[in-house]
Amino acid sequence: MPLVTRRYGKALRLALLGLLVCLVFLGTTRYNGDHAAAEEYLRKYLSGGQLEHALNSVAAHGSDAAAALRQGVGSDQQAVDQQHTQDHASTQSSTLGPDSTAKLKRFYEEVFTHLKNFSPEGKSQRIYKEDCPLHGDIGFRPENYDEWPTLAHDSLENCLEISPEEVTMLKKNHAAYVDVLGSLRLPKNVYKGKGIVTVGGGKFSLLALLVIRSMRELGTTLPVEVFIPPSDLGENQFCDEILPQYNAKCVYLSDVLPPNVIANSQFTGYQFKSLSLIASSFEDVLFLDADNFPVKRLNDVFDLAPYKTTGFVLWPDFWRRTTQPIYYDIADITVNRRKRIRNCFDDLTPPEVYTKNTKSMDDIPFHDFEGTIPDVSTESGQLMISKSTHLPTILLALYYNVNGPSWYYPMFSQRAAGEGDKETFLAAANFYGLPFYQVKTATGVEGYHRANNEGFRGVAMLQHDLNQDYLRYQAAADAIEAKYGGKTAKSIKYDKLYSLDNFYKTFFGSENSALKECDVMFAHSHAPKFDPYGLWTQNELVQDGKHFRSYTSLEKINNYDLELSAIDSIHKFVCLDKVNFKYLSEKIQSKQEHQEMCDYISKRREFLLSTHQQAISK
Repeated sequence: MPLVTRRYGKALRLALLGLLVCLVFLGTTRYNGDHAAAEEYLRKYLSGGQLEHALNSVAAHGSDAAAALRQGVGSDQQAVDQQHTQDHASTQSSTLGPDSTAKLKRFYEEVFTHLKNFSPEGKSQRIYKEDCPLHGDIGFRPENYDEWPTLAHDSLENCLEISPEEVTMLKKNHAAYVDVLGSLRLPKNVYKGKGIVTVGGGKFSLLALLVIRSMRELGTTLPVEVFIPPSDLGENQFCDEILPQYNAKCVYLSDVLPPNVIANSQFTGYQFKSLSLIASSFEDVLFLDADNFPVKRLNDVFDLAPYKTTGFVLWPDFWRRTTQPIYYDIADITVNRRKRIRNCFDDLTPPEVYTKNTKSMDDIPFHDFEGTIPDVSTESGQLMISKSTHLPTILLALYYNVNGPSWYYPMFSQRAAGEGDKETFLAAANFYGLPFYQVKTATGVEGYHRANNEGFRGVAMLQHDLNQDYLRYQAAADAIEAKYGGKTAKSIKYDKLYSLDNFYKTFFGSENSALKECDVMFAHSHAPKFDPYGLWTQNELVQDGKHFRSYTSLEKINNYDLELSAIDSIHKFVCLDKVNFKYLSEKIQSKQEHQEMCDYISKRREFLLSTHQQAISK
């Protein structure tokens, strides 16, 4: 299956197209006007180098830039269509044709037949042994070091109860499914192109639209596909009228599965991520949760080294891994408990440096050993994957997710936060020994301090630039090779001054060191979500009758006013354009309720506009 690459010579053209997207919005009712209106719009969201570049480009068009743009393309819709036509001309089509659809349906009908035949019976009772030492998440910072023996093999195995009979049953079905996958062949060239995929349905359709419009504001022109779950069909205006304006479209499980398979299957929650990957028409996919906002331009993301060398990139969670060791028996994976190959995420320093006694490692965290899924755990709100390289990963992860709520989710994430699909993809890649790169830079947090000393509320998980991180990883590898290269294991001495924290600060930086951490690339905005109904009914982010900002350190996200962008989009689509979102139609009982919700949104928007300059100037 051929991979599609962009030519670097087209970078300037794409940058101008990104600017065009921003300028096109000048044709809306709020931004009709001359050069001053253009500047107002651009200043609203951008700052620093991004703003300077955009304003220079506007100035080059003269004071009638907005009017000239409207005259040249006729309307917002025509301008967007023109941009999308040019973008598609430089890449293969990302739409599944009838022939590809027919081939995929035959292929996935067979896959789902095997899923049905080899899914394990029953479900985990989620009973933990009384003396299980896990009592919550365990981190990787210095204050957590004393807890690490809890992550040793015997401790992890002494937690979630899985009977010998259940192990035998799970092992038999896992082996059978993997065996039949080995005989399947995906038809050639059914998936094409590169693009971004997310899951809609319910409130997530609106959330996805906020993310898509935000990406277009920042100049990302990659096509987007929004997967609509079978239970959420009916988003007609969203799918047919709104998304095409932003080089986006809806995709459905019916694109790759026959009706009888869909009718006889039940899919929920975290399973939709796996299903969206197979339903998407793209060969190369950046998956984003519908509440995950890129805060950098992404057009070249598939051309970056960590993805091109592996075809699979993931980002870390806050915690170390707590997977039940019995999983490795079920999957028939050999774990060499005599061979430590890493210290959490440090897989570069020789183990002899940080292992005091390599002949007695009973207290070593189990996932430091060869064969295990690497630490740290994964935050799967974003991942990149090549279907041609990692189809086995996708299909085994599909198996883990279909059987996740019943068996694999609690097994992968014993007493850990965020149980769900998060560990299934890396577990599948590890099973097959396929390459991957998990970003090393630790997950950041954005949020605010509650009033009345009620503590800090995190509103977004911040994930970092994969290429900057990879370059630092390579620099670390070179430095450690220069220090230890050519030495035998016996000649390398235990270093009592070594610490994981020093390794991280030296090579990946920190807020308090000379080397700062990489740029943030994604802000996974989860608490509260930008759901207008939830924000209004809970009167979120209002204290003593006054609105306040939940994003309080915009410098962390490249001085992009994400909160203003999201609320402005809600105001446009929900309150001005009155787009029919199915979930809002079901929630809102009257025109008065709709107006009251929009009054909240309008007041919040006015507040964010009034505080924008101050927020980006901190």
